[in-house]
Amino acid sequence: MNDAVSDTVQTAAHWNAPPPLPRRTRWWQSKAIVRHINRRIAGEESDGTAGGDLALLRAQNGGAAFGRAISVGCGTAYHELELLRAGVVEHFDLYEIAPSRVAAIHARAEALGLSMRVSVSGTDAFANVAPGQYDLVYWRDALHHMNPTLDAVAWSRRVLQTGGLFYMHECVAPSYMQWSDHQLDLVERVRRMLPARYLDDPHQPGRLISARRSRPTVAGMRAADPSECVDSANILPSVRAVFPNAAVVPAGGIVYMLALNDVLANLDEERDDGLLAALMAIDDLYSDAGDFVYAVAHARKLDPAAAYA
Repeated sequence: MNDAVSDTVQTAAHWNAPPPLPRRTRWWQSKAIVRHINRRIAGEESDGTAGGDLALLRAQNGGAAFGRAISVGCGTAYHELELLRAGVVEHFDLYEIAPSRVAAIHARAEALGLSMRVSVSGTDAFANVAPGQYDLVYWRDALHHMNPTLDAVAWSRRVLQTGGLFYMHECVAPSYMQWSDHQLDLVERVRRMLPARYLDDPHQPGRLISARRSRPTVAGMRAADPSECVDSANILPSVRAVFPNAAVVPAGGIVYMLALNDVLANLDEERDDGLLAALMAIDDLYSDAGDFVYAVAHARKLDPAAAYA
């Protein structure tokens, strides 16, 4: 078995049974943070992690639905099914390699009455999808699992119709999350501002989370999931190379993803609303200065005669 096939099998096994998270430890579990992110990327507050995508995609298409869309590595397709339910997309072709997640897609689509508007496949989309089929290529938390990124973005352009939209909402961290010293310094500054009670470790109560984050080892990342942030540092350069007309919206994350990882369990959404708002303002300042972990990018396929057509 070659390395690429072995990595695919290991990735599928990892996502087939992801471990549960204790308490509220991650940004997507915080209603306030999600609303902040949605406002940043779409200009309006909304609930749910699909809210910003819904608003921005509606605006990009003048309120009309995208007829046919594709999403690769869609997981349980939560966001894709939300786009269908909201009428932003008419039909989705979904690709996912973890069997438990494919089953979850079918179950939720049936429960929502959307089964006739989705097609689900565990095959290789890059090998099996013909050019020029789609009005929308939608990447949500999956492009950072592709390697090399440039090939995935170039494929995205090929399968779009002329005038079709490329859209991504992705983690654009350093590959294998090898954070720079500067990024770790920013995280440390934020954590040192917090009283000690906010640094209680939810995994080991009574132990304080270190103010200084460390980088994960590449070997450890690969052992857990060989695809995790495998080429994420090249996402934005690839998008800009393939879609020179792309609009990029920095979506933050130094604070809400790095600094508040696990710390979030100690923040109360109501009691600490002022503190949380201040922390999100710091995140915005970092993001505006070019320090961010997540980004949204979108672009139309304008010139089918260009190099990546």
